[in-house]
Amino acid sequence: MDETRRIQITGSNTYIVSLPQEWVKQSNLEKGDQVYLTTNADGTITLSQKQMKRVPKDYIIEADGDRANAMRNVVSAYISGAGKITIRGKEISSIAEHARQLLSGVEIVDETENEISLKVLAFDELEVNTVIKRAFGVTKSMFTFASEICRNGKGNMLEISKKEEEVDRLYILLLRELVAGKTSPKKAVFKAVLAKSIEKIGDHVLDLCDNAKDAGKNEWLAELVDCSGEVYFNAVECWMKKEITNAKYKAAKVKYIEAYEKMDGEIGNTKDLAKRLILLILLEKCNKIVRYSDDIMECNTDMAFISS
Repeated sequence: MDETRRIQITGSNTYIVSLPQEWVKQSNLEKGDQVYLTTNADGTITLSQKQMKRVPKDYIIEADGDRANAMRNVVSAYISGAGKITIRGKEISSIAEHARQLLSGVEIVDETENEISLKVLAFDELEVNTVIKRAFGVTKSMFTFASEICRNGKGNMLEISKKEEEVDRLYILLLRELVAGKTSPKKAVFKAVLAKSIEKIGDHVLDLCDNAKDAGKNEWLAELVDCSGEVYFNAVECWMKKEITNAKYKAAKVKYIEAYEKMDGEIGNTKDLAKRLILLILLEKCNKIVRYSDDIMECNTDMAFISS
């Protein structure tokens, strides 16, 4: 039954399309009955009487001795919507345990000498924006640790490492939801870029903390980290408010440049070459945080245009 329907509008912003009378009768539907709309990956919409559920897939991963490659395949299967992942090979216990810790809702359900089965227990659809906000919240708290390490020359690296691992876990979970969920393809692309920027910022904050221990106490370095954080926080705030520009973001960029110039001068006055190298590395980490923040602002603009 191929028919053409025109989109109409009722009220101020509600779009409606009439249903073929023959289909309504065949489906035994009446006024007030509920139907379900499913947005597909190709942009089409499926209309059904019953809510369509995603069907999890089963994957088999052959571990050939390359632990890193096997782990990549496990993560890829998980992102693709796996309900069960079976790992085969020798010495696979460490791969299965790493997957259990990294991937949300995954547990080991069966194990033999050369085969381990992982079950994805949490398959209910999540709200993508909620996952992004959670990842942002974790990275935002990481900046507090980074400032502390810069100011005191020491800090809780174990705690910040756990936070960075949590950001990685949320990023992989989000990719899974974007692949298997109901986000439109265009929006999914930009949300994936946004999430990747947040994940990379988490990586750089962790690296920054690790290197800052060797730089000793530096108040002006802590100031630069704080300024890079403010740029990042305001970029994500713009995304939350669906803004493509923001006075606070621009002001934070100006403040960051001033702090950058101050640190650049301090590095130039540092006679210890080893310490100077460390400071240059830290400077570049802050710059990368700001560049990823700029990418987030670019995503804001792109998403605003596709939504208009």
